[in-house]
Amino acid sequence: MDFQSMIEEVRIHVQEEINNKDTRPGYMSEKQLCFILDELDKMERIRNIHLFYPYYPKGISDGWDYSNPLTVKLLDLLELYRKLQ
Repeated sequence: MDFQSMIEEVRIHVQEEINNKDTRPGYMSEKQLCFILDELDKMERIRNIHLFYPYYPKGISDGWDYSNPLTVKLLDLLELYRKLQ
């Protein structure tokens, strides 16, 4: 999957988590998810890990479940972002 397609898919998934408060895991706060959306926008515009490195991987490492589908997608997206140049 290319970067643009993946970022669109991840953005939809993050928005779904924001909207589904009742089913959202407790370790994902609405504020954190909104911050991730902002970072996704910056990643899409800048497309250079040396000019913008997202914070969300640090948030994930602070207590997210690594088997959660959104976690997996966000980390996969980071790997694609690293390869852009």
